[in-house]
Amino acid sequence: MNNFLCIILAFIMGFFTYPMSFLSNNTDTDFDIAEGDFFTLNGETAEVTVDGNYDESSVLNLTKEKLTIRFEDTSADWFNYYGLSYSSDAYIKGEITYNAGIKQKTEEFFLEPGDERIFYSFIDNCLSGTKANILHSVSFQALNTDNATVKIKGMATFNREVPAEEIFIKNESHKLGINLLWGGAVSYLEDMNSDVEAVRTQDRVYVDSKASERYGVDAFSKNVNLINCNDTGRLIQQSYYGTYDYDCGEYMGNVWSYNPVQGGNQFNDSSKIVDLRCDENSIYVKSRPLDWAKEKEHITPSYMEAKYTFENGAVHIECRFVDFSGYNARPASQEIPAFYCIEPLNNFVYYAGDKPWTDDALKSEPDLIFWPDAGYPTFSTQENWAAFTGEFPDSFGIGVYVEGQTDFLAGVYQRGEGLGEDPAKSAPTSYFAVVEEKTMNSFEPFEYDYFVATGTTEEIRNIFKTVK
Repeated sequence: MNNFLCIILAFIMGFFTYPMSFLSNNTDTDFDIAEGDFFTLNGETAEVTVDGNYDESSVLNLTKEKLTIRFEDTSADWFNYYGLSYSSDAYIKGEITYNAGIKQKTEEFFLEPGDERIFYSFIDNCLSGTKANILHSVSFQALNTDNATVKIKGMATFNREVPAEEIFIKNESHKLGINLLWGGAVSYLEDMNSDVEAVRTQDRVYVDSKASERYGVDAFSKNVNLINCNDTGRLIQQSYYGTYDYDCGEYMGNVWSYNPVQGGNQFNDSSKIVDLRCDENSIYVKSRPLDWAKEKEHITPSYMEAKYTFENGAVHIECRFVDFSGYNARPASQEIPAFYCIEPLNNFVYYAGDKPWTDDALKSEPDLIFWPDAGYPTFSTQENWAAFTGEFPDSFGIGVYVEGQTDFLAGVYQRGEGLGEDPAKSAPTSYFAVVEEKTMNSFEPFEYDYFVATGTTEEIRNIFKTVK
């Protein structure tokens, strides 16, 4: 009897793992999309049926009703990444339906208007190794208009190498890391030049340049991550606030507005990675963020893009956000960006005078706490940057510069409390955000960029002089 049960169990396990045994070991590195006069899939004219209005040149006449293209020959090589070449005169919601093993799945994607456009996307759960082997259909519908015209020039599927959870680039000044499970937000930044060390005294953990000499104890780390990555709400990341005129979630007992967050939601669920391109000196990532106060099933109909490069001794970060929800937007105080560094750097420094960029004296706020007890203190600076440093005048720190922005909301959460061996993964954190009152309207792309620099405040200020 036991042998019989073992045979049955082995058969069941073999049946469910059988499809995965044929996963291709060959990965694609060329992501070109061949185009044709009719619907072209992987360089060949596809046998399709179309549930909707189209013509023989692959022009789809869309309404807000779904138009579906079904593939007659559903077999396909294993894929975890796909692309569309198209032109559109409107914003479009799409769906792709495929089989991953024995399970059929449908997931959304969104297209922006324009000529000669290319859209790429990983499939869901690609970082866990999920791959598809049958492509069933793609569908399209207009979002911001009752009628739209879309020309599908070509589609392709690819078996792309599964990227690592964390992606790093490095130069002589910095090592930068992003976490793909957290929407490609900045999760790691290390200064390569300032002899930064972490030490523990009887009182607490300190981080500074040559901290072992400053505090008279041995360093327990000389490779210090300056970014707090304790949860999805920390990091350096994009976060935008919108309407209450929808099915709001709740956070810390409060009704919470529509809030796409690059890192994920309050439950530490992951945003979806849509696209990734990187080389030795740059990273481009595109994600579909979660709504901060809601469960992961309520992923937002929006995209965030970020490009990370090195420039003039700083990290240059370019951001882009597009919302496809169509919700009634409202003005809100936006974080541009949201910045969380390690709490041992808890002295807030900025320029409060009226003679910017003349090396006039800086101002320090060494005792900031967090809200609600702190209120919501905003600090104004005509030099458009601020930093958190250690406790000494020549202490090491990390700062952010955003051109044209003068207002910084700042606070220190759990100052001096409970720092573990890795301050980056501890609850205490130092936070600021460049704040601007802005309405994030759907179908209106929003772009901005900023710089991150490290060193003494004099060094940080001099770097920002070169990029302003």
